[in-house]
Amino acid sequence: MNKLIRQNGHYVVHGMMSSYFTKKLEAYLLAKGIPYQSVELDSPGFIHGGETVGVTQFPHLQCPDGTWLTDTTLIIEHFESDESLPALHPKDPVVAFCSQFLEDCFDEWLWTPALYYRWAFKMDNRRRSEEFSYTILANGLKLPRFIHKRLVTWRQKEVHIRGNGIVTPEHARQIEELYLETLDLLQPVFETRPYLFGERPCEADFGLFGPMFPHFGNDPTPQEIMHVRAPHLFRWLGRLWSTRPRELETAPELHEVPEDLKPIMQKMAREYLPYLLENKKAFQSGLATTRYKVENLEWEVPTAPYRVYCLSQLQQRYQVLSADDQQKVRAFLGDGAIRILAQTVNCPPEMQAVTAGQPVKYSHDRPVGRLWAAKNGFIEKLSENLVRRKVSKSVPEKKRTGSTWLPIYFKLYRAR
Repeated sequence: MNKLIRQNGHYVVHGMMSSYFTKKLEAYLLAKGIPYQSVELDSPGFIHGGETVGVTQFPHLQCPDGTWLTDTTLIIEHFESDESLPALHPKDPVVAFCSQFLEDCFDEWLWTPALYYRWAFKMDNRRRSEEFSYTILANGLKLPRFIHKRLVTWRQKEVHIRGNGIVTPEHARQIEELYLETLDLLQPVFETRPYLFGERPCEADFGLFGPMFPHFGNDPTPQEIMHVRAPHLFRWLGRLWSTRPRELETAPELHEVPEDLKPIMQKMAREYLPYLLENKKAFQSGLATTRYKVENLEWEVPTAPYRVYCLSQLQQRYQVLSADDQQKVRAFLGDGAIRILAQTVNCPPEMQAVTAGQPVKYSHDRPVGRLWAAKNGFIEKLSENLVRRKVSKSVPEKKRTGSTWLPIYFKLYRAR
Protein backbone atom coordinates (compact mmCIF):
# COMPACT_ATOMS: atom_id res chain seq x y z
CA MET A 1 0.00 0.00 0.00
CA ASN A 2 1.53 3.31 -1.00
CA LYS A 3 1.95 6.23 1.35
CA LEU A 4 -0.84 8.26 -0.28
CA ILE A 5 -3.48 5.66 0.56
CA ARG A 6 -2.13 5.25 4.09
CA GLN A 7 -3.16 8.82 4.81
CA ASN A 8 -6.73 7.48 5.16
CA GLY A 9 -8.05 10.43 3.20
CA HIS A 10 -9.04 11.21 -0.31
CA TYR A 11 -7.85 13.77 -2.77
CA VAL A 12 -10.77 15.85 -4.02
CA VAL A 13 -10.92 17.06 -7.63
CA HIS A 14 -12.84 20.32 -7.85
CA GLY A 15 -13.79 20.63 -11.50
CA MET A 16 -16.42 20.07 -14.16
CA MET A 17 -17.35 16.85 -15.90
CA SER A 18 -17.06 18.31 -19.42
CA SER A 19 -13.87 20.22 -18.63
CA TYR A 20 -10.72 19.87 -20.73
CA PHE A 21 -8.30 19.78 -17.80
CA THR A 22 -10.59 18.10 -15.26
CA LYS A 23 -10.81 14.95 -17.37
CA LYS A 24 -7.08 15.07 -18.06
CA LEU A 25 -6.39 15.04 -14.31
CA GLU A 26 -8.98 12.37 -13.56
CA ALA A 27 -7.57 10.03 -16.20
CA TYR A 28 -4.11 10.50 -14.73
CA LEU A 29 -5.23 9.85 -11.12
CA LEU A 30 -7.08 6.70 -12.22
CA ALA A 31 -4.04 5.37 -14.09
CA LYS A 32 -1.80 6.09 -11.09
CA GLY A 33 -4.20 4.47 -8.63
CA ILE A 34 -4.59 7.64 -6.54
CA PRO A 35 -7.94 7.61 -4.69
CA TYR A 36 -10.02 10.74 -5.14
CA GLN A 37 -13.50 12.14 -4.94
CA SER A 38 -15.09 14.65 -7.31
CA VAL A 39 -16.80 17.98 -6.74
CA GLU A 40 -18.86 19.31 -9.64
CA LEU A 41 -18.32 23.03 -9.20
CA ASP A 42 -21.19 25.48 -8.94
CA SER A 43 -20.73 29.25 -9.27
CA PRO A 44 -19.65 29.98 -5.66
CA GLY A 45 -17.32 26.98 -5.67
CA PHE A 46 -15.66 28.20 -8.85
CA ILE A 47 -15.14 31.72 -7.48
CA HIS A 48 -13.91 30.54 -4.06
CA GLY A 49 -11.53 28.02 -5.63
CA GLY A 50 -9.85 30.72 -7.68
CA GLU A 51 -9.43 32.88 -4.59
CA THR A 52 -7.94 29.95 -2.68
CA VAL A 53 -5.17 29.13 -5.15
CA GLY A 54 -4.83 32.50 -6.90
CA VAL A 55 -5.82 31.30 -10.39
CA THR A 56 -9.43 31.16 -11.57
CA GLN A 57 -9.40 27.88 -13.44
CA PHE A 58 -10.29 24.26 -12.86
CA PRO A 59 -9.56 21.70 -11.74
CA HIS A 60 -8.05 22.31 -8.33
CA LEU A 61 -6.92 19.34 -6.29
CA GLN A 62 -7.57 19.42 -2.56
CA CYS A 63 -5.11 17.17 -0.72
CA PRO A 64 -5.87 14.98 2.32
CA ASP A 65 -3.77 17.33 4.49
CA GLY A 66 -5.87 20.34 3.45
CA THR A 67 -3.41 21.89 1.00
CA TRP A 68 -4.35 22.71 -2.58
CA LEU A 69 -2.72 22.01 -5.95
CA THR A 70 -3.54 23.45 -9.37
CA ASP A 71 -2.38 23.26 -13.01
CA THR A 72 -2.58 19.71 -14.34
CA THR A 73 0.93 19.74 -15.80
CA LEU A 74 2.40 20.75 -12.45
CA ILE A 75 0.16 18.29 -10.57
CA ILE A 76 1.46 15.47 -12.77
CA GLU A 77 5.05 16.56 -12.06
CA HIS A 78 4.19 16.61 -8.34
CA PHE A 79 2.99 13.00 -8.33
CA GLU A 80 5.68 11.71 -10.69
CA SER A 81 8.23 12.73 -8.05
CA ASP A 82 6.64 10.19 -5.65
CA GLU A 83 8.56 6.95 -6.16
CA SER A 84 5.97 4.91 -4.26
CA LEU A 85 3.55 5.27 -7.19
CA PRO A 86 3.78 3.59 -10.62
CA ALA A 87 5.95 5.84 -12.80
CA LEU A 88 4.43 7.22 -15.99
CA HIS A 89 7.22 9.72 -16.73
CA PRO A 90 9.64 8.06 -19.20
CA LYS A 91 13.15 7.37 -17.93
CA ASP A 92 14.83 7.82 -21.31
CA PRO A 93 15.71 11.54 -21.59
CA VAL A 94 14.73 11.90 -25.26
CA VAL A 95 11.42 10.13 -24.77
CA ALA A 96 10.81 12.22 -21.64
CA PHE A 97 11.45 15.48 -23.49
CA CYS A 98 9.25 14.50 -26.43
CA SER A 99 6.47 13.39 -24.08
CA GLN A 100 6.50 16.70 -22.21
CA PHE A 101 6.80 18.64 -25.46
CA LEU A 102 3.68 16.99 -26.87
CA GLU A 103 1.81 17.36 -23.59
CA ASP A 104 2.38 21.12 -23.71
CA CYS A 105 1.43 21.31 -27.40
CA PHE A 106 -1.78 19.39 -26.86
CA ASP A 107 -2.65 21.40 -23.74
CA GLU A 108 -2.19 24.79 -25.37
CA TRP A 109 -2.35 24.48 -29.17
CA LEU A 110 -5.50 22.34 -29.26
CA TRP A 111 -7.26 24.63 -26.76
CA THR A 112 -8.62 26.94 -29.47
CA PRO A 113 -10.11 24.24 -31.75
CA ALA A 114 -11.56 22.41 -28.73
CA LEU A 115 -13.43 25.52 -27.62
CA TYR A 116 -14.29 26.49 -31.20
CA TYR A 117 -16.00 23.19 -32.02
CA ARG A 118 -17.92 23.30 -28.73
CA TRP A 119 -19.34 26.81 -29.13
CA ALA A 120 -19.40 27.58 -32.88
CA PHE A 121 -22.13 25.10 -33.80
CA LYS A 122 -25.70 25.19 -32.48
CA MET A 123 -26.01 21.46 -31.83
CA ASP A 124 -22.91 21.58 -29.65
CA ASN A 125 -23.42 24.87 -27.82
CA ARG A 126 -27.05 24.06 -27.01
CA ARG A 127 -25.99 20.84 -25.34
CA ARG A 128 -23.22 22.44 -23.31
CA SER A 129 -25.12 25.60 -22.35
CA GLU A 130 -27.89 23.35 -21.00
CA GLU A 131 -25.35 21.38 -19.00
CA PHE A 132 -23.63 24.53 -17.71
CA SER A 133 -26.96 25.84 -16.41
CA TYR A 134 -27.11 22.85 -14.03
CA THR A 135 -23.45 22.86 -13.00
CA ILE A 136 -21.03 25.80 -13.20
CA LEU A 137 -23.86 28.39 -13.31
CA ALA A 138 -25.87 26.78 -10.52
CA ASN A 139 -26.36 28.60 -7.20
CA GLY A 140 -25.16 31.84 -8.75
CA LEU A 141 -27.08 34.70 -10.30
CA LYS A 142 -30.84 34.17 -9.97
CA LEU A 143 -31.89 34.29 -13.60
CA PRO A 144 -34.26 32.16 -15.71
CA ARG A 145 -32.51 29.13 -17.17
CA PHE A 146 -32.98 30.30 -20.78
CA ILE A 147 -31.15 33.55 -19.97
CA HIS A 148 -28.32 31.63 -18.30
CA LYS A 149 -27.95 29.53 -21.44
CA ARG A 150 -27.92 32.54 -23.75
CA LEU A 151 -25.47 34.42 -21.55
CA VAL A 152 -23.00 31.54 -21.30
CA THR A 153 -23.14 30.90 -25.05
CA TRP A 154 -22.52 34.59 -25.78
CA ARG A 155 -19.70 34.73 -23.24
CA GLN A 156 -17.97 31.60 -24.52
CA LYS A 157 -18.14 32.78 -28.11
CA GLU A 158 -16.81 36.19 -27.15
CA VAL A 159 -13.92 34.80 -25.06
CA HIS A 160 -13.04 31.53 -26.79
CA ILE A 161 -13.86 32.24 -30.44
CA ARG A 162 -13.51 35.97 -31.13
CA GLY A 163 -11.17 36.34 -28.16
CA ASN A 164 -8.92 33.63 -29.58
CA GLY A 165 -8.54 35.51 -32.86
CA ILE A 166 -11.22 33.72 -34.89
CA VAL A 167 -12.67 36.80 -36.53
CA THR A 168 -12.98 35.81 -40.21
CA PRO A 169 -14.08 32.68 -42.10
CA GLU A 170 -10.42 32.10 -42.98
CA HIS A 171 -9.48 31.92 -39.28
CA ALA A 172 -12.38 29.56 -38.58
CA ARG A 173 -11.41 27.32 -41.48
CA GLN A 174 -7.79 27.09 -40.29
CA ILE A 175 -8.92 26.09 -36.80
CA GLU A 176 -11.31 23.52 -38.23
CA GLU A 177 -8.47 22.07 -40.29
CA LEU A 178 -6.17 21.92 -37.26
CA TYR A 179 -8.51 19.40 -35.66
CA LEU A 180 -9.02 17.42 -38.88
CA GLU A 181 -5.30 17.20 -39.63
CA THR A 182 -4.57 16.18 -36.03
CA LEU A 183 -7.04 13.29 -36.40
CA ASP A 184 -5.46 12.18 -39.66
CA LEU A 185 -1.97 12.22 -38.13
CA LEU A 186 -2.98 10.29 -35.01
CA GLN A 187 -5.20 7.63 -36.58
CA PRO A 188 -2.27 5.52 -37.91
CA VAL A 189 -0.44 5.88 -34.58
CA PHE A 190 -3.23 4.28 -32.56
CA GLU A 191 -3.79 1.67 -35.22
CA THR A 192 -0.45 0.11 -34.29
CA ARG A 193 -0.18 0.44 -30.48
CA PRO A 194 -2.29 1.19 -27.38
CA TYR A 195 -0.69 4.50 -26.34
CA LEU A 196 1.17 7.31 -28.06
CA PHE A 197 4.71 6.09 -27.37
CA GLY A 198 4.15 2.38 -26.83
CA GLU A 199 2.71 -0.04 -24.29
CA ARG A 200 2.24 2.42 -21.44
CA PRO A 201 0.90 5.97 -21.24
CA CYS A 202 3.02 9.03 -20.49
CA GLU A 203 2.45 12.78 -20.09
CA ALA A 204 1.70 13.20 -23.79
CA ASP A 205 -1.24 10.80 -23.58
CA PHE A 206 -2.85 12.75 -20.76
CA GLY A 207 -2.18 16.06 -22.53
CA LEU A 208 -3.94 14.73 -25.62
CA PHE A 209 -6.79 13.32 -23.53
CA GLY A 210 -7.78 16.81 -22.30
CA PRO A 211 -9.08 18.11 -25.64
CA MET A 212 -9.90 14.73 -27.15
CA PHE A 213 -12.12 13.14 -24.48
CA PRO A 214 -14.45 15.82 -23.03
CA HIS A 215 -14.44 18.04 -26.15
CA PHE A 216 -13.73 16.34 -29.46
CA GLY A 217 -14.79 12.91 -28.28
CA ASN A 218 -18.05 13.97 -26.61
CA ASP A 219 -19.29 17.13 -28.33
CA PRO A 220 -21.63 16.08 -31.18
CA THR A 221 -19.93 17.66 -34.21
CA PRO A 222 -16.28 16.71 -33.61
CA GLN A 223 -17.32 13.33 -32.19
CA GLU A 224 -19.06 12.34 -35.40
CA ILE A 225 -16.02 13.43 -37.39
CA MET A 226 -13.74 11.36 -35.13
CA HIS A 227 -15.95 8.27 -35.49
CA VAL A 228 -15.33 8.28 -39.24
CA ARG A 229 -11.84 9.74 -39.65
CA ALA A 230 -10.06 8.35 -36.58
CA PRO A 231 -11.83 5.31 -35.07
CA HIS A 232 -8.61 4.02 -33.52
CA LEU A 233 -8.16 7.35 -31.75
CA PHE A 234 -11.73 7.03 -30.49
CA ARG A 235 -10.88 3.56 -29.14
CA TRP A 236 -7.82 5.03 -27.38
CA LEU A 237 -10.10 7.44 -25.45
CA GLY A 238 -11.87 4.55 -23.75
CA ARG A 239 -8.61 2.67 -23.22
CA LEU A 240 -6.86 5.54 -21.42
CA TRP A 241 -9.94 6.36 -19.33
CA SER A 242 -10.11 2.73 -18.16
CA THR A 243 -6.36 2.29 -17.59
CA ARG A 244 -5.46 1.20 -14.05
CA PRO A 245 -2.09 0.51 -12.35
CA ARG A 246 -2.45 -3.28 -12.46
CA GLU A 247 -2.58 -3.14 -16.26
CA LEU A 248 0.76 -1.35 -16.35
CA GLU A 249 2.69 -3.66 -14.01
CA THR A 250 4.12 -5.70 -16.88
CA ALA A 251 4.09 -2.99 -19.55
CA PRO A 252 7.63 -2.37 -20.87
CA GLU A 253 9.35 0.95 -20.34
CA LEU A 254 9.36 3.50 -23.17
CA HIS A 255 12.86 3.43 -24.66
CA GLU A 256 12.49 5.35 -27.93
CA VAL A 257 10.29 7.80 -29.77
CA PRO A 258 8.35 6.01 -32.53
CA GLU A 259 9.06 7.33 -36.04
CA ASP A 260 5.36 7.71 -36.82
CA LEU A 261 5.12 10.50 -34.21
CA LYS A 262 7.38 12.68 -36.33
CA PRO A 263 4.55 14.18 -38.46
CA ILE A 264 2.48 15.34 -35.46
CA MET A 265 5.59 16.56 -33.61
CA GLN A 266 6.80 18.54 -36.62
CA LYS A 267 3.36 20.07 -37.16
CA MET A 268 3.26 21.25 -33.55
CA ALA A 269 6.87 22.48 -33.74
CA ARG A 270 6.17 24.35 -36.98
CA GLU A 271 3.04 26.11 -35.68
CA TYR A 272 3.10 26.24 -31.88
CA LEU A 273 6.74 27.13 -31.16
CA PRO A 274 6.84 30.23 -33.43
CA TYR A 275 3.63 31.41 -31.77
CA LEU A 276 5.24 30.92 -28.32
CA LEU A 277 8.21 32.99 -29.41
CA GLU A 278 6.02 35.87 -30.66
CA ASN A 279 3.96 35.68 -27.48
CA LYS A 280 7.14 36.04 -25.40
CA LYS A 281 8.28 39.03 -27.45
CA ALA A 282 4.88 40.71 -27.01
CA PHE A 283 4.96 40.03 -23.27
CA GLN A 284 8.45 41.51 -22.94
CA SER A 285 7.33 44.59 -24.88
CA GLY A 286 4.28 45.05 -22.67
CA LEU A 287 1.85 44.47 -25.56
CA ALA A 288 -1.67 43.35 -24.76
CA THR A 289 -1.95 41.33 -27.96
CA THR A 290 0.34 39.00 -29.90
CA ARG A 291 0.58 38.88 -33.69
CA TYR A 292 1.79 35.76 -35.46
CA LYS A 293 1.27 33.85 -38.70
CA VAL A 294 0.30 30.29 -39.50
CA GLU A 295 0.56 29.38 -43.19
CA ASN A 296 0.56 33.08 -44.17
CA LEU A 297 -2.64 33.81 -42.25
CA GLU A 298 -2.10 36.54 -39.67
CA TRP A 299 -3.54 36.11 -36.18
CA GLU A 300 -3.93 38.54 -33.31
CA VAL A 301 -4.66 37.11 -29.87
CA PRO A 302 -4.33 38.26 -26.24
CA THR A 303 -0.79 37.94 -24.92
CA ALA A 304 -0.65 35.00 -22.50
CA PRO A 305 1.85 35.23 -19.60
CA TYR A 306 1.39 31.53 -18.84
CA ARG A 307 2.69 30.60 -22.27
CA VAL A 308 5.85 32.62 -21.67
CA TYR A 309 6.39 30.18 -18.82
CA CYS A 310 5.57 27.23 -21.12
CA LEU A 311 8.27 28.28 -23.59
CA SER A 312 10.85 28.70 -20.84
CA GLN A 313 10.10 25.20 -19.57
CA LEU A 314 10.54 23.64 -23.01
CA GLN A 315 13.80 25.52 -23.53
CA GLN A 316 15.19 24.47 -20.16
CA ARG A 317 14.28 20.83 -20.74
CA TYR A 318 15.90 20.83 -24.16
CA GLN A 319 19.08 22.59 -23.05
CA VAL A 320 19.87 20.12 -20.26
CA LEU A 321 19.94 17.23 -22.74
CA SER A 322 23.28 15.88 -23.85
CA ALA A 323 24.56 16.86 -27.30
CA ASP A 324 23.69 13.41 -28.66
CA ASP A 325 20.17 13.58 -27.24
CA GLN A 326 19.67 17.08 -28.65
CA GLN A 327 20.53 15.71 -32.08
CA LYS A 328 17.90 13.00 -31.65
CA VAL A 329 15.32 15.63 -30.75
CA ARG A 330 16.36 17.70 -33.78
CA ALA A 331 15.49 14.76 -36.04
CA PHE A 332 11.90 14.85 -34.76
CA LEU A 333 11.30 18.60 -34.51
CA GLY A 334 13.41 20.12 -37.28
CA ASP A 335 16.00 22.91 -37.38
CA GLY A 336 13.52 25.78 -36.97
CA ALA A 337 12.21 24.38 -33.70
CA ILE A 338 15.70 23.80 -32.37
CA ARG A 339 16.68 27.41 -33.06
CA ILE A 340 13.82 28.48 -30.78
CA LEU A 341 14.52 25.88 -28.09
CA ALA A 342 18.23 26.72 -28.01
CA GLN A 343 17.69 30.43 -27.35
CA THR A 344 18.65 31.93 -24.00
CA VAL A 345 15.94 31.26 -21.43
CA ASN A 346 14.39 34.54 -20.36
CA CYS A 347 11.76 33.88 -17.70
CA PRO A 348 10.48 36.68 -15.40
CA PRO A 349 11.11 36.17 -11.66
CA GLU A 350 7.42 35.68 -10.88
CA MET A 351 7.36 32.71 -13.25
CA GLN A 352 10.34 30.95 -11.71
CA ALA A 353 10.20 28.16 -9.13
CA VAL A 354 6.53 27.63 -9.96
CA THR A 355 4.94 24.53 -8.43
CA ALA A 356 1.48 22.99 -8.25
CA GLY A 357 1.14 24.50 -4.78
CA GLN A 358 2.29 27.95 -5.95
CA PRO A 359 1.37 28.32 -9.62
CA VAL A 360 2.29 31.98 -10.10
CA LYS A 361 3.73 34.75 -7.96
CA TYR A 362 1.82 37.74 -9.28
CA SER A 363 0.73 40.33 -6.73
CA HIS A 364 -2.66 41.18 -8.23
CA ASP A 365 -5.37 41.85 -5.69
CA ARG A 366 -7.63 39.45 -7.59
CA PRO A 367 -6.98 35.94 -8.91
CA VAL A 368 -5.55 35.80 -12.42
CA GLY A 369 -7.12 33.80 -15.24
CA ARG A 370 -5.93 30.46 -16.62
CA LEU A 371 -3.30 32.14 -18.79
CA TRP A 372 -2.07 34.22 -15.81
CA ALA A 373 -3.46 37.48 -17.18
CA ALA A 374 -5.48 39.82 -14.99
CA LYS A 375 -9.22 39.54 -15.65
CA ASN A 376 -10.64 42.84 -16.86
CA GLY A 377 -14.12 41.88 -18.09
CA PHE A 378 -16.82 44.06 -16.46
CA ILE A 379 -19.50 41.36 -16.56
CA GLU A 380 -17.18 38.75 -15.01
CA LYS A 381 -16.13 41.12 -12.22
CA LEU A 382 -19.76 42.05 -11.50
CA SER A 383 -20.84 38.41 -11.48
CA GLU A 384 -17.98 37.42 -9.17
CA ASN A 385 -18.82 40.18 -6.70
CA LEU A 386 -22.46 39.12 -6.58
CA VAL A 387 -21.72 35.41 -6.23
CA ARG A 388 -18.75 35.69 -3.84
CA ARG A 389 -21.01 36.06 -0.80
CA LYS A 390 -22.81 32.80 -1.52
CA VAL A 391 -21.85 29.38 -0.16
CA SER A 392 -21.21 26.51 -2.54
CA LYS A 393 -23.69 23.65 -2.38
CA SER A 394 -21.43 21.21 -4.18
CA VAL A 395 -20.32 18.14 -2.21
CA PRO A 396 -17.70 15.46 -2.89
CA GLU A 397 -18.94 12.37 -4.74
CA LYS A 398 -17.40 9.02 -5.53
CA LYS A 399 -17.65 8.62 -9.30
CA ARG A 400 -16.50 5.04 -9.63
CA THR A 401 -17.34 1.89 -11.52
CA GLY A 402 -19.93 0.06 -9.43
CA SER A 403 -21.15 3.20 -7.65
CA THR A 404 -24.67 4.60 -7.86
CA TRP A 405 -23.49 7.97 -9.19
CA LEU A 406 -25.74 9.83 -11.64
CA PRO A 407 -25.36 13.32 -13.16
CA ILE A 408 -27.24 16.23 -11.59
CA TYR A 409 -29.72 16.88 -14.37
CA PHE A 410 -30.58 13.18 -14.71
CA LYS A 411 -31.33 12.90 -11.00
CA LEU A 412 -33.60 15.93 -11.28
CA TYR A 413 -35.63 14.70 -14.21
CA ARG A 414 -35.38 10.91 -14.33
CA ALA A 415 -38.59 8.89 -14.59
CA ARG A 416 -40.08 8.15 -11.19
